[in-house]
Amino acid sequence: MAWIFDPLTLVLLAGAVAVSAFGRRSRLVGRVGPWVGEGAQKTPRDGPRLKAEPLDIAADVELFAACLRAGVGVTRAVGAVADAAGPGSRETWLLVGSLLAVGVSPERAWAPTEGIEGLQDVATLVVLSEQSGAAIAGGCERIVDSLRADSAAHATAAAERAGVLIALPLALCFLPAFVVLGLVPVVISLGSQLL
Repeated sequence: MAWIFDPLTLVLLAGAVAVSAFGRRSRLVGRVGPWVGEGAQKTPRDGPRLKAEPLDIAADVELFAACLRAGVGVTRAVGAVADAAGPGSRETWLLVGSLLAVGVSPERAWAPTEGIEGLQDVATLVVLSEQSGAAIAGGCERIVDSLRADSAAHATAAAERAGVLIALPLALCFLPAFVVLGLVPVVISLGSQLL
């Protein structure tokens, strides 16, 4: 029974529980990055990868900032966001939270966010905060504002593009009708008066 309370046994048991939260080991290795191993190949059985929407990420970052303002530590704040995150970003938040919980350095723990707009900025902010003590919550608010402004700009551009695409067939229909009903009678009447 003494082996149960051995510190090494407890550490190994905690590591096994943390790793088992991710399912297959190959998925953990693939998502953590090249410093652990090669990336796991996506198979059809995995299903489609969900892309996180910028507004969903903005809501996640806003919740992260609110947790930090309330005095919650970074690791627990990431865990709270992972519980509330949408399907597009939940896996990334869970991975970062688990890596932070087992004591991985912030640079490596936040590595899975690379390439994800908004989350990569939060990762940079958290890593810089660990090094210099800068406030995270204020930077998160700037990231949220930027994500929402970018999303609004993309929505406006898509609406303008749709307006052009809708007007094009109408122009193709009305232009011949205008020529046939408006210009042809005028040209015929002018031509008959001149002859």
